[in-house]
Amino acid sequence: MHRKPIRIAGACALVATLATSAAACGNDDKKAACDKLQDTISQVSQSGVSQNNDPNGLARNYYNSATAMRQEGRDSGDTDVETAANDAASALEQLGQQLTATDRDGRGVPQLPNGTGLMSAGDRIRSACDN
Repeated sequence: MHRKPIRIAGACALVATLATSAAACGNDDKKAACDKLQDTISQVSQSGVSQNNDPNGLARNYYNSATAMRQEGRDSGDTDVETAANDAASALEQLGQQLTATDRDGRGVPQLPNGTGLMSAGDRIRSACDN
C-alpha cells in the first residue's frame, strides 16, 4: 500500500521544480501570462501535498492545470511562452497518466515518475518569461 504515496511524492517533487520557472516578463500580456503560469504552478505544487493519498484526484488536478497552462500560454501573445506552457502542460498530463495507471494496477515496484520532460519544460518557461 505504501507504493502510491512514494510515486505521488515523486510526482509532487517534479511539479515543485516548475514552481520557480515563471518569472517577470516583457510586455503586459506576456507578464500577466507568466504571472498566471507561476500561480498555476504554485497551486499544482500545493495540491500535490494535500492529495498525496488520492492519485486519481492528483491526476485530475494535473489535467486541469495543464488546460489552464495552455490557455495562459495562448494569452501571452508570445510564441516562446506559449510553446513552453504547452510543453509543461504535456508533461503534467504525462504525470497524470502515470498516476492513473499506478492507481489502476497498484502492482509493481515503486518508481518515481520520469520528470525529465517536466524539468525541461520548466526551464523553457523560465527562459521564455525572462526574455
